[in-house]
Amino acid sequence: MAASHSDIIEHLTAYLKKRFLASGVEILSTDKFSDIGIDSMTVVELVMFIEEEFAIAIPADQLTGDNLATLDALARCAVQNQTD
Repeated sequence: MAASHSDIIEHLTAYLKKRFLASGVEILSTDKFSDIGIDSMTVVELVMFIEEEFAIAIPADQLTGDNLATLDALARCAVQNQTD
């Protein structure tokens, strides 16, 4: 069964809260990673998490600044790359 946009955001948010964000820090799906202190290495880890958790391969040519800017954008990119 394909993962929905909201499922991916939910899993990514939980992963960020567990691994990278201080307790009590809230994150919106539209917050820019750079504005909340998420660096490029962490974003790469989020991509790897998506690939492992949801078995979605995101092609290198889609790892652009726009697709890696927010949880929302990253989840949209992942949903577009799902195979049935």
